[in-house]
Amino acid sequence: MTESATELDTPDLDSCVRIGSIVSSNSHLDYVVEIFKERDCDRPPELHEREFGQPVFIKKVIDGTEHAVMGVIYDTKLVDPDQGRTGPRLAQDDQAQFTPGYIEERTTLAGVALLGTAVVTDDRTIADPTHRMPRWTLEVDDTVYHCPDEVTVSFHTVDGQIQLAYLDRLIDIAGDLGAEVIVALIDRLRRMLPEDDPNQRVLDVVEQNIEWQAHERRGVV
Repeated sequence: MTESATELDTPDLDSCVRIGSIVSSNSHLDYVVEIFKERDCDRPPELHEREFGQPVFIKKVIDGTEHAVMGVIYDTKLVDPDQGRTGPRLAQDDQAQFTPGYIEERTTLAGVALLGTAVVTDDRTIADPTHRMPRWTLEVDDTVYHCPDEVTVSFHTVDGQIQLAYLDRLIDIAGDLGAEVIVALIDRLRRMLPEDDPNQRVLDVVEQNIEWQAHERRGVV
């Protein structure tokens, strides 16, 4: 881990803001989260804590070891069950794919793509991050937590180098928003690192490649 990352005052994972709970999934790596309201918890998330590109995590105990399953918010959707009950509904097919049918009140849903995992240590931080596809399935009602920037940097720092080995998977899940969510993650990492950190150059190169690929897919010369 880089000196800049180890010097960060990493927050206690148990004190992180709860963003919402899982209500369904579209695949092994793509989950739908219902955002908490005031009645759901003492401290519901503020808008900037559940914004596009916000890293999140879910705590899971596997074979006696606690892990943090890391993810990122790549989309949001407002749901009003009353919409269309007295008339035609727009984009029914798209909404049915993203919205669980049993939601009966106005709510906000977030699409969360999983990025990898890390071990939760005794001092409630993370260690041994990996960007491999998580093998474990999350469950309905699992709590999704806001991931502070310090934890995000720790998750992305392996052997002193910034890594984003999940890029191809994230683009597949996020589709047209894939490039934008990756750039949002890069901007977040860039702000947390010193300006003279060699990893800044790595982030610049990755961002340039992602933007070029996005232009190519959209037919922009």
